[in-house]
Amino acid sequence: MPRVFMILAGATLAIFIGLFYQYSVQQKNQAELAEYEMVLEEKTQQIAEQAQNWSTPIQLEIEDERLDGDYAIMAEFVLGQLRDSAEERNQYLRELKAANWQNFLNIDRLAQDQTQGYTDTEAMLKQVHQIVNDYQQKIQQRDAELIDKAQQLDIKNRYRQQLTQNLKDSQQNSNAHVIFEIEKQSLAKADALFALLKQHKWQKKNQTFMFYEDKAVKEFNALYKDMLDLNRQMQQVASANQKAVENKL
Repeated sequence: MPRVFMILAGATLAIFIGLFYQYSVQQKNQAELAEYEMVLEEKTQQIAEQAQNWSTPIQLEIEDERLDGDYAIMAEFVLGQLRDSAEERNQYLRELKAANWQNFLNIDRLAQDQTQGYTDTEAMLKQVHQIVNDYQQKIQQRDAELIDKAQQLDIKNRYRQQLTQNLKDSQQNSNAHVIFEIEKQSLAKADALFALLKQHKWQKKNQTFMFYEDKAVKEFNALYKDMLDLNRQMQQVASANQKAVENKL
């Protein structure tokens, strides 16, 4: 079974990674700037490490006594958004696992479900669609509110302008959103594949789906290949994001 949706890597971290080094262009006390960058590096790495284990909620104290003033406000805002975005994604993955989505195409499960009119698979797909829709609404709400929250920060105007622009750029070039769009495509393929299984007679033989019609075999193989290709795309994007994060740290 393709690992539908079970991709995390550093995708959520890439949303904000571009923010962390933009402030060096500002003419601020170099010692404070260096401390600010150090705190961001340390805590970003902590988030990255915790996010890899998506089965466990992320816990991070974003306040740091080494920072104060505008730098403290900016660091807490950026790190808080990063932590919450990563945890939101991890909660989404936990819900998919709880729905048994990783076993969607398990042939033993499907063969058993076939004998009871596919009630288990239909309930699974309904639940997964709801999970995906809920997560999409959370993403859209977060994106809609993010810029406004940044603009309300009590910091110097030049910092606020730079932060707001970086957030806009991150939203437009978010590979985390790219992965989610691929996941939705994969879900559509799963719907089509399940419809095929319901429409055509098949049986399990040597852990293989054996159809009675050649047309069904071709359609099944094509859909399955599409799902594998989509998972490969997700892995490539996630791997590239993780490398980008590691290079920044």
